[in-house]
Amino acid sequence: MRKINTRILPSKRFLHFAMETQSWHPVERNGWIIKFSVYKSQFVLLTIISQHTGQLIMRHFINEDDACLFINSIVELSADEHYLL
Repeated sequence: MRKINTRILPSKRFLHFAMETQSWHPVERNGWIIKFSVYKSQFVLLTIISQHTGQLIMRHFINEDDACLFINSIVELSADEHYLL
């Protein structure tokens, strides 16, 4: 028998989002790892993870200034505790 080579191909929708999204390397601040991504130069996605507890916080913003304010407020919190945000 001949082995069939199968690969999972990404969907057109995934490829569209990937091509329209710009991301930067994660940054570590006060025990928090912060990943900043921008979709179509206007929508901001923040992914924030505590290095100590593993808590994941994801937020979507339309305004980049609001995203920066949120980052600043999270970085001031202790990364050793869990938060309900």
